[in-house]
Amino acid sequence: MELGVMVRDALNGDPAVHGHEIGVAVEDGVVTLIGNVDTLRDAVAAERAVKRVEGVRSIANVLHVKALNERTDTDIAREALHRLRNNVAVPLSVQAVVRDGYVTLDGTVSWMHQRAAAENAVRYLSGVKGVANQILVA
Repeated sequence: MELGVMVRDALNGDPAVHGHEIGVAVEDGVVTLIGNVDTLRDAVAAERAVKRVEGVRSIANVLHVKALNERTDTDIAREALHRLRNNVAVPLSVQAVVRDGYVTLDGTVSWMHQRAAAENAVRYLSGVKGVANQILVA
């Protein structure tokens, strides 16, 4: 079985690991844990679970422990998707990309009011630092 699959299985199978936003990268026995967890305990539990996997030589634990009420890019992206999909003025062709709290909107719409509605749907979300509206009006 591939080492990356074994590491993911170990994380998913360990009841002490509560990180649903943990990504795994594996190269030559070096495992990098990337993502967000709620507590330091979750980060350590993930590390311990990976240590038990045969073939793991080294671990880079770059898991970010979220501060209380901190909004991650994933949190913002989820809420942006919800707001865009529940706004009848915004067509499904509009997408949002979030990076470091900045939202970039792209896609194609038929009317200018649809472009404005998409921007207004995400501009005031908690954690959003700015919006770049790159939506094209066809």
